[in-house]
Amino acid sequence: MAEPVIAAQFLRHVANCLELTGRSAAGLLADLGLDRDAIEGADTEIPLKLFLVFFERAAALSRNPSFGLHAGRLVGSDSIGPLSFLFLSAPDLGTAFASFTRYLDTMQQASRNRFDVAHNLATFEYQVVDPALPFRRQDAEYSISAMFSLARQYTGGTIELAEVRFEHQRAGPYAVYRDHFGCDVFFEQDTNLLVFPAGHLAHRGRVLSPVLHPIMEDHLRRRAGTAGGAGLIDRVRAAIAQAPLDRPPQVAAVARALGLSAPTLHRRLRAAGTGWRALLDDHRMVAAERMLRETSRSVADIALAVGYAENASFARAFSRHFGYSPRACRV
Repeated sequence: MAEPVIAAQFLRHVANCLELTGRSAAGLLADLGLDRDAIEGADTEIPLKLFLVFFERAAALSRNPSFGLHAGRLVGSDSIGPLSFLFLSAPDLGTAFASFTRYLDTMQQASRNRFDVAHNLATFEYQVVDPALPFRRQDAEYSISAMFSLARQYTGGTIELAEVRFEHQRAGPYAVYRDHFGCDVFFEQDTNLLVFPAGHLAHRGRVLSPVLHPIMEDHLRRRAGTAGGAGLIDRVRAAIAQAPLDRPPQVAAVARALGLSAPTLHRRLRAAGTGWRALLDDHRMVAAERMLRETSRSVADIALAVGYAENASFARAFSRHFGYSPRACRV
């Protein structure tokens, strides 16, 4: 599977935030085989794993466990390239969230971004969906904080959140999160989520001219069209990753999305040395292992999160996949 990438502009903002603390980003960049020139180009991409590692090391170097939250607060119109211009030039807040989620994958792979409205609440979801990628806490807190910051700028500070959720364990005092978002914050959830009253969606912004919005959409649309196609296995993995862990997609639906029949998809996967069930099981098991290692959630809770109704059947499947039991991850 090709290594997922992210636009270097995201790393440039994080590096700038680190230097605002009085620490130099040069050493961290060099450790990862990068330099300033590598993150300044508008079309430069870097491995997503390097971005996640840099973020965690930056938090350690600055001695700030809430570094991601604070970096998100500093996001402005030029912080994340065309995406921030796209958001802040939208004709209303609903369009801002909808267009942002539509085009984020043109600048960052292996992530799920969803915007939904139901029961008078609007939700924005962000999650790195490649379960093999480590070091996700700072990125998750940054991403949710950045969206809150953009929404506050758009609304002139009037937006109020209903709740925030994170997939990781809490790090540091709860009051830091509560004060930052101004609402209840929940941890060890299935995903990272920003929730706010849908009434805010009609708000019309005055940060940037809405004339800019279709221009930025066209730019991102053309960028998506020239990104190149992934191999069949990568495309199937991506389709699996986009669905919730406990509600995997149906093979027929994925085949249709790829312009294939289900039998043809099965045949091509077999020819590539794998199969639908193997790809699905691998995604669920790697996600389960990460949760076992990085959270304090119970084995039973993790089993349910990845789609197993019974703890025993999950444990057997996990042991077959890795050669050791779920509990061995925590020894």
